[in-house]
Amino acid sequence: MKTATKKSFLIFLLLTFLNFGVSMNSFASAVADHEALANQFENLAQEMQAKVEEQKDIVNHKPRSSYFGKNGRNIKSHVAYKIRKYEEAVAEYLEQAAYHHKIAAEQTKMKSAVITNQTSGKKAS
Repeated sequence: MKTATKKSFLIFLLLTFLNFGVSMNSFASAVADHEALANQFENLAQEMQAKVEEQKDIVNHKPRSSYFGKNGRNIKSHVAYKIRKYEEAVAEYLEQAAYHHKIAAEQTKMKSAVITNQTSGKKAS
């Protein structure tokens, strides 16, 4: 009976230490994840901006509706709609990138404050 209790207590301690170790590692990786997300959103915004420029070139270099055929006016309005949607996507992606940069900066600031507190605490000991 005593060995079962000792084993259970030992397993509990090991799981507790593992939990603390995982939570510290996840904190460090969360900063990197937000930076990666911010970079990903910036790349998506650049891709959307390239599509906007491509669609604008199509419309600007072919000013007559005869180029687009019988339904030229409808196609031009559809291209204008696509341009607006791409521009909205660019704005949204840039907003998301700014948000993730902000979160990553706050986490880095908090992490540096914790490290500073830990090192100043060690010097006082």
